[in-house]
Amino acid sequence: MKRIPIAILIMFMITITNSCIVFSMTNTDPLIIGMEANNPPFEFIDEEGEYRGFNIDIIKALSLEMEVDIVLKPMDWVDVHVALQNGEIDAILGMNFNENRKELYEFSDEYLVHSLALFVNENNNSIFDIENLKGCRVAVQRSDFAAYVLADIGEIELVFFSDLYVAFKALMNNKVDAVFGNKLTGKYLIRHNEDIKNVKIVGNEYNFSSYGLALRKGNTQLAQEFNMALKEIKQKGIYNKIYSKWFGKDLESSYLRLLKIITIFSIIFFGIIIIVVKINNSLKKQVERRTLELRKANAKLLKQKQLIKESNIFKEQILNGIANGLITFDKNKVITAINKSCEKILDINSKDWIGKNIESTYLNKYFNVDIIKECIDTGMKFDYLESKFVKDDREVTLSYILRPMFNMKDERIGAVMTFHDITELSILREKVAEREKMNTINMLISGISHEIRNPLTTIKTYIDLLPYKYDNEEFRNKITRQVPLEISRLNELLTDLINLTKPKKLKKEKFNLIDLVNYVLDIFSIKLEKANISYNYLDKDKEILVYGNKQQILQIIMNLILNSIEAIEENGKIVLKINRLNNKYILRIIDNGQGIEEKHMKKILDPFFSTKKSGTGLGLTMCYRYAKENNIQLKIISEYGKGTEVELTFDVYTDEGEGCNG
Repeated sequence: MKRIPIAILIMFMITITNSCIVFSMTNTDPLIIGMEANNPPFEFIDEEGEYRGFNIDIIKALSLEMEVDIVLKPMDWVDVHVALQNGEIDAILGMNFNENRKELYEFSDEYLVHSLALFVNENNNSIFDIENLKGCRVAVQRSDFAAYVLADIGEIELVFFSDLYVAFKALMNNKVDAVFGNKLTGKYLIRHNEDIKNVKIVGNEYNFSSYGLALRKGNTQLAQEFNMALKEIKQKGIYNKIYSKWFGKDLESSYLRLLKIITIFSIIFFGIIIIVVKINNSLKKQVERRTLELRKANAKLLKQKQLIKESNIFKEQILNGIANGLITFDKNKVITAINKSCEKILDINSKDWIGKNIESTYLNKYFNVDIIKECIDTGMKFDYLESKFVKDDREVTLSYILRPMFNMKDERIGAVMTFHDITELSILREKVAEREKMNTINMLISGISHEIRNPLTTIKTYIDLLPYKYDNEEFRNKITRQVPLEISRLNELLTDLINLTKPKKLKKEKFNLIDLVNYVLDIFSIKLEKANISYNYLDKDKEILVYGNKQQILQIIMNLILNSIEAIEENGKIVLKINRLNNKYILRIIDNGQGIEEKHMKKILDPFFSTKKSGTGLGLTMCYRYAKENNIQLKIISEYGKGTEVELTFDVYTDEGEGCNG
């Protein structure tokens, strides 16, 4: 039964406050509010170093309501008054009103009333007010006005404590009969300390003091703005929530609660008539306000519609202004957009294609339609693809890129393709390739001539001396030893040239790269141990599947490890690592040998270039060719005196029998 009158009272108070005018501040400068540094529960620093308290929460709520930044400045209570007069701050937080101060300051409306109250144990039925305290031990806070109030009554034993918390502990331990002190501070302590329980407030309250914001004298505008914001947070129930957070419900006696209920019923009785009138006026105002809001919303929608229209025109101008052709597709493979450059390059009319499925057009005349479908279905990206078609009796070469499209929820909704005409670039590229081919042939011829001439010169010299020195045993030993060596050198050179230049039909297969690398290490294990070179096998429990010509890849790894062994000579280290990066496997062969000089780095892949005393200079050239034929990226990083690192990057094997980009 108690809930009904309270609910009606709340409706009554809300109806009355609805008639207030809402004031919005336009000042964007922050307000600086001075405050006492430590005055719990009104303002204090918590264990985490943050300012908290009832006053702090109130000023934050006012800041939000006024839409202005407020800066709190903790100060000594004496200094805060001087700072306000000097204009260093705009207001003082939590100052009580009195006649003398009203002559010096401008005050806001009160937002808190302090009073003295009497606290006793819940089961104490003999003390109802301070008049019943004669002969009792009563706890008061030292230097508090409560002592003066009780002193006027007399015959009361006062027990002084440094703060109310200690006084309440004494009450719990029956060392005092009652506590007389600040009502709000007492309520806060009881609410936030579990060791203070079963306490009630009895009797009347004494020594009421109103508290609010103090401003410089004459600053009535700021005071009015604070007052309007204070009314709003009370009307919205924010004030009550803050009050309940810090002080909870009143610890009142049954007598006071009954008195309050009777008062509420009286207010309700006289308020019902006003409520009826206010409801009608309020509904009328709400209808008028809602009508105005709908008109504003409609105007806003029309404006947004115009902006969208202008934005679409702007985007269309951008798309039609770029030189590259562009086509977009939805997830059902329907063409949704074509720009002007696309129409010009392909010699088509966008009206004939937009809204049609790919299959209903002759798009396959210009592009690989299967790749477009794959991009739409799987979201796979494709870069720098090329296609050719005939236009006006001339072969046209296009370079195109495919990317999936996503909505705001990161859901795939289609694809976009951009392309441009690279016919002239393609012709130029063929000419450059032909020129490079001729340069390579010339270099090969020059290198072959140089490499063959050296052993032939040696053989010819021995043949010329043969008739004169045949009887010389030392000469015969030299000729029988060195001529076969020079012939073997010629044979090795010709074999490398044949392997380098002859076309092969590669047989590619799936295999475990780790097994292949460890196999090569087994081959060189004796040579490595003899040279005292430390090395490591790859993890035999792992399986790294790649796709390619196994024999060629074996030759690449053997040449690279052999180069590392020869660069170290002895007492060194070779480290092999393999890891995955996106859709790639990277095999690293790292040695701490002598490294490669910077001036030689640009030539190391050239045929017949070698820094070794012996060798054809074709080893790395063949490695590069084999790597290219197997879609392997070969990268050499070296610093003279510190060693060399070679990276072989493989595509991850897929079920289609190729790498992921194959």
